[in-house]
Amino acid sequence: MVFDNAGVNELAPFIFGYLLRADGDGRLIPDLATVVPTRANGGVSADARTVTYHLRRGLHWHDGAPFDARDVLFSFAAVRNPNNAVPDRTGFDHVASVRALDPYTVQVKLTRPFSPFVPSCFTMGANDPYPILPAHLLAGKHDINRDPFNAAPVGLGPYKLAQWDRGSQIVLTADPHYYRGAPAIPRIEISIVPDPNTVQTLWKTGALDLVVARVQLGRTFLDALRPRPATRIVLKPHYEFDFVQLNLTRPPLDDVRVRRAFAMGIDRTRIMRNLDGELWIPGDSDRLQGQFAFDPALEQPRYDPVAAAKLLDAAGWRLGADGVRHKGGRSLSVEFVATTESKSTGRFGLFAQQDLAKLGVHVDLKSYNYNQVWASKADRGIFQTRRFDFAYAGWQPNLVADHSYLFRCDTQPPNGDNFGGICDPRIERAARQELDATDPAQEAAGDRAITRELVAQTDVIFLGFNQEALAYRDDLEGIVPAVTGEHYWNAWAWHYARRGGTSAGAK
Repeated sequence: MVFDNAGVNELAPFIFGYLLRADGDGRLIPDLATVVPTRANGGVSADARTVTYHLRRGLHWHDGAPFDARDVLFSFAAVRNPNNAVPDRTGFDHVASVRALDPYTVQVKLTRPFSPFVPSCFTMGANDPYPILPAHLLAGKHDINRDPFNAAPVGLGPYKLAQWDRGSQIVLTADPHYYRGAPAIPRIEISIVPDPNTVQTLWKTGALDLVVARVQLGRTFLDALRPRPATRIVLKPHYEFDFVQLNLTRPPLDDVRVRRAFAMGIDRTRIMRNLDGELWIPGDSDRLQGQFAFDPALEQPRYDPVAAAKLLDAAGWRLGADGVRHKGGRSLSVEFVATTESKSTGRFGLFAQQDLAKLGVHVDLKSYNYNQVWASKADRGIFQTRRFDFAYAGWQPNLVADHSYLFRCDTQPPNGDNFGGICDPRIERAARQELDATDPAQEAAGDRAITRELVAQTDVIFLGFNQEALAYRDDLEGIVPAVTGEHYWNAWAWHYARRGGTSAGAK
């Protein structure tokens, strides 16, 4: 396999166990829990404030220690511990108490109904998927941010960590005692390769068995993988939606007419096809067709530069002799922010700059490294401090139905990722309907109401979705690509049909 350094966290499904996994089609399936809690099976109470997990018996950690409810209780406590630097506590922040009814039954009480609780906590379908951690190794510690465990993790997954050469290679070996049965491939060697060109070379020479071509690498990367014989390339739609993040907190994008003019003045379809080719899926919202709460009636303004110019005129921005619009002595100038690590974000900004220039809008392109863009508010992160006008963004909600996290008043920085400063009472009411719902129909209705308002006010500009491509040698079987992007969810089932092998590749 092959990863860049940022992709090392994707190895968790090999090594760790979760209360629930997610299959290729995005359905939650049992893992350490024996069933998915629902109202129908009694796992979720009628008032949606109690969730009960029944745990699998007879499991052992890779070091031989037994697994039971103590590990689940500790894991809940670890996520909720403010000393642990976890990226997101959504769902966990609604927990009132967690207790073991017996060694294999855990009951969670919530402070209020929270409709996406089950997929949010210790599942591979969460926004940030956290696995269950071993209490016998970590309990009683002030924090686990720099614990030696992080360099030598012990899990409940199908593979054990055997070797980790920083920046070079990771070696996994099959756990013969894995509860689903010992994996058929005894050893997986993972190369850490930051340079896409090197990945292509390794693939062409046959040094890799599996590579994941993600949309961030662009369509040219995928095209470079095609010529190798005796391989398969499978494309899978991905539950990640892309959008233009607009800053509603400062002029000129605090005016809905200007925001709508941007939506009509940027040729989104042409740009996205140019950037991503067959890896792009058109879309006018945050839901793929067939996904929960998909609304076929939603439609954003189409590319119409003539109508966009009229909107800017109506907003008082008049075209000057210099080719730039002005209002009250100020030129219509905005900043587009991109990350230096993503070619796609920079190229999108360049295309948008060219389109908006035709309308008399000056776009200043600014590039920052990833850490600068996503740093905390205290560290003057670009998004957290809203030092941008618009930016190319993407979000992967996985199986969590709640997308209001990006759009609610109470999730503005530093309390969340509402970087655009959206605070709309109609969205607030719809979010409460969605999050407090005990009926899936009401949950979906609230979600659709949020998206309708986002589109009506052009609070963001949705750009569609992407799909990921898995390229692998044709005798490697059992691989099932996943809509969540967690393509290693069933690694225990991988096997070689014709000849032996020890490695499988991913990017």
